[in-house]
Amino acid sequence: MRIFLLECKKVIMSPVIICLFLLFTGFNLLVIFNSSDHKDELKMVNQIIDLYGREITPSSLKKLKDDIQNDLSKLEQLAGKRYDSVYDFLEDLDMKEYERYSKQEQAFLSDLQLKEMYESMARSIDENYEEIDVGKDGEVALKRYQLSGKAAETYLAENEKFAKRFDEMIRNGEHKQWFFAGKAYYMHTLLFTDLFSKMTIEILLLVILSTTFLANYEYEQRTHLVAFATRRGRRLMKDKLMASLATAFAISVLVLGSTLGVFFTVFDYSHVWETSISSAFNWEYNFPNVSWWDISVGQFLLAVIAVLFFSVLLISALTFSISIFIKNSYVSFFVTAASFILLYMLPGFMPHSSNWLFVAGYTLPTLVMAIPGLFMGSSGLIFFKNFEWMTICSWTAITMILLCISYRRFARSDIQ
Repeated sequence: MRIFLLECKKVIMSPVIICLFLLFTGFNLLVIFNSSDHKDELKMVNQIIDLYGREITPSSLKKLKDDIQNDLSKLEQLAGKRYDSVYDFLEDLDMKEYERYSKQEQAFLSDLQLKEMYESMARSIDENYEEIDVGKDGEVALKRYQLSGKAAETYLAENEKFAKRFDEMIRNGEHKQWFFAGKAYYMHTLLFTDLFSKMTIEILLLVILSTTFLANYEYEQRTHLVAFATRRGRRLMKDKLMASLATAFAISVLVLGSTLGVFFTVFDYSHVWETSISSAFNWEYNFPNVSWWDISVGQFLLAVIAVLFFSVLLISALTFSISIFIKNSYVSFFVTAASFILLYMLPGFMPHSSNWLFVAGYTLPTLVMAIPGLFMGSSGLIFFKNFEWMTICSWTAITMILLCISYRRFARSDIQ
């Protein structure tokens, strides 16, 4: 245990690791605060859920509509004129006239505007989803991705499963739950594309650096002839591996904890944790976000974090096995980084008529860089239902094999 703690201390006391962590954290916080101009508007969803419930039903919509009409009556008293919508009132209003109203009156106008926006979006849900034809979209995707042969057959077969899941989601009403307006605020993109993608890269950089640093410390300090000739000898590498995994876990916790802690302090998610991730309000681009399972926003976040933790630990172990072979931290870092990039680009070199196109996507780089689309049936060529667990299981086996090979080679080779 003492050796394990001393190995961990090497990373904790490393100026490079500390400086990079502080730099990355500062950058992440800058991204959050630069995107926080609409944070107060998001609170309207919490108010709606409090007053009308999470489920969007005809009765709850009627209550919302009635309250909007009551607010329009108050607006009539305020403006001295009847308006059918607050937007009509705002069109007739210039900035100077708007500034004449008190802060309380301005807040009333803003809240009424948001209520009307959410009510209008909720009433258009059925119409928007009736226009979606998953089968037809699958045919269009074949042309977009230029798929043919076995690859096209596999894609259409999986798309057929997704079509059934889409119909199930509609029947369950998972899409009729309140969430932040996707096409107005893009909160899913902000959290899972902008922030998580940045945090993933930052964590991987820190983990790869710390792992190569630990694995090659004795060689670079030129103490390997003494360290590996002691009673503990080459078994020291097992302590180093455990320390590498522990520091990888700790780095992930620190980066995610510091960034997500601030994010959820700035943006109030308190009432939407149980909202389905497939909510129509989470529809941001051409196709809505539809998960393979009925999972909430909170469950989706936890699942994404779990996948990221597993992936980071596997990448740390793979980096360790590479470092044992190379015995130089700088070269090991660049070899690992190059391998990561090549694996991520691998599907681009596969023929679009073969199932190898999909097999090549079952890699750790693809997994960690596809966080916004994890567990989704609407995530392009990685929309397969088994993508996440198959990737983790297969790469766990690959990692264990590589670790065994590298350790046996190290145990039998001459120390030079």
